[in-house]
Amino acid sequence: MVVSVVVSVMAGLVVERLGVRLCLTIGTLALCLTWVMIALSTDFSMLLIARVFQGFVASVYMVVITVYPVEVSQVRWRGIMMGVAEAMVMLGAFLTYLGGLILLPTPLAFTFVAILAPQLILFFFLRESPLWLARRDREDDIVDSLMCLRGRGVDIKPELEHIKSTVYTERIHKPTAAEQLLLLRKPLYLKPLILCILILLFKELTGQYAALTYTVKMFRMAGSSLDPYWCAVVMGAVRFLPCFLSWMLIERLPRRLLLSTCMTVAGVSLAVLGIFLWVWSSSSKGLGPHMGWVPIVCLSIFTLAYGIGVGPISWTMVAELLPSQVRNVGAGIINSCFSLFLFLVGLTFPFSVEAVGVGGVFIAYALCSLCGVIFVLTCLPETRGRSFTEIQTNFDSSKEPSNVL
Repeated sequence: MVVSVVVSVMAGLVVERLGVRLCLTIGTLALCLTWVMIALSTDFSMLLIARVFQGFVASVYMVVITVYPVEVSQVRWRGIMMGVAEAMVMLGAFLTYLGGLILLPTPLAFTFVAILAPQLILFFFLRESPLWLARRDREDDIVDSLMCLRGRGVDIKPELEHIKSTVYTERIHKPTAAEQLLLLRKPLYLKPLILCILILLFKELTGQYAALTYTVKMFRMAGSSLDPYWCAVVMGAVRFLPCFLSWMLIERLPRRLLLSTCMTVAGVSLAVLGIFLWVWSSSSKGLGPHMGWVPIVCLSIFTLAYGIGVGPISWTMVAELLPSQVRNVGAGIINSCFSLFLFLVGLTFPFSVEAVGVGGVFIAYALCSLCGVIFVLTCLPETRGRSFTEIQTNFDSSKEPSNVL
């Protein structure tokens, strides 16, 4: 996570220069190599080196996840595309939990290699973003990419002209990719960047990363009679399954409504969990084994709310709010901040538990979730069904905003 904080901005420049397909191919090869290193490691230094390389690859992957889906999808499919990306993250976490339960570390590492290797073949058929190709004046490749993405029978001329117009406008304001950093000084680009960072800040202040990282420890601290390792697997499944419901809702409901509602449900469930744990820790006799189901129910409700709205909608709005002129470098900065938030939440959780108790920590997360609701309702523009140009108009002081709140 520390590596991701440092290199995420550079990862954005790498993706801008090399393109998605080459970055994913090199990154997957590096991941295969690092998992082999972990499987064969004989000392801590080899493990550390492998994890450092994995941190860099993860930074590149996060930029790709933020940028690629919205650049290749049509407006009506943007939310679902980002939801699929979030679902794959949740599926990976669930399979890792399950694999860690039934496999020893060395076989588990080789299993990851076996899963990653076939992706190298699939990446050969991956199409580059038409917008990225247009920036490099590869017109024939743009046509091939659009025909593959939209289908052979679809008229791609309007979209092709729109992409060319977008790139022409970019070149007027941004001669080179490196000057994206300079553009971020302008309010037109700085405002959405700050909003994107705040979205992810409130997303992580729900405590989901702490719940993910310390699942087993939390069930032990709560005195649950259920097996904590199987509870972790159940929580992994609960994180993944709501993604299917999210796909059905994400293009049917306004983004702000879905995000604020799910944040409210998440906050209430965390508050109930925090009060339960506070009462349990304060009681000299405890609450008895018959109450062991309360933590898993509260965490399941929280996880459902997170999987349906908080997780996928946050990333969807980040991808939609970030202007195309600074998307790759901006995505690097955003993911650097995101990695920092993950690191700080994971780092401070055990110390916070010692200071105020596990119940107090989850009550604090609940309050942060409710603050996030206020932020969503008062500061974010609606993005569902709107083009990037229409969204960016909200931050252009020379034009009248269109329904920002």
